Amino acid sequence: MRRWRLALALACCVAGADACAQASGSMSVVSDYYYRGVGYSKGDPVPQFNLSFDTRSGWYAGMFASMLKMSGTSRGLYAIGYAGYARRMAAGGSWEAGGTNHTFSTMSALNYREVYVGLGSDRLSGRVSYSPGYMGTAMRTVYSEVNGGLALSDDVGLFARVGYLRAVSAVPRYTSGTRLDGRIGIGVSIEAWKLQAAWDALHAEQGTYARTGGSIRSRNGLVLTVTRSF
Repeated sequence: MRRWRLALALACCVAGADACAQASGSMSVVSDYYYRGVGYSKGDPVPQFNLSFDTRSGWYAGMFASMLKMSGTSRGLYAIGYAGYARRMAAGGSWEAGGTNHTFSTMSALNYREVYVGLGSDRLSGRVSYSPGYMGTAMRTVYSEVNGGLALSDDVGLFARVGYLRAVSAVPRYTSGTRLDGRIGIGVSIEAWKLQAAWDALHAEQGTYARTGGSIRSRNGLVLTVTRSF
């Protein structure tokens, strides 16, 4: 809980540091929650919440939270607090750097942190994240991802992402050190509402979650999302 309060306090401090800070948020219901291809809702619909602050000077912060359902544990929350700095480049596009804190309310042994750097343009963005202790292990990992979008009209667009997790240290026997995940879908905006349908897939080495009995397995499936922005 202290980490959640710290992340929220950091977001508020960033917002207060710039009189022209912009705040935005959303609430969603997703038919099946996958993060980087790994299921966190056991195939059930779950609610989610997102809050972010952006300043004119380039600093940003925020928090994402989702109901968590994993094998062998009671229901809880999975939260990501983040903060960073982004800046536009004279040649076009932008770069960013920052950090994230991942918290599992019912499985604190899985909590981990990452630092990241990224590049972005109008249609494509890429980010590389490094964790010194991924999901409750001593395993150091690098996660690389590319995200893209294409507007078909003012209210309809396509989106896609590809991510690759790679261990850069010894891999414990009970976890997976290499994973490839991807998602492709279509989104429709209706005023403050957004509807999305996506195909999500994961290819993983056979392994298990650190210190739990749930398996990380290769899989694919349809994910539906309804979002209300505010």
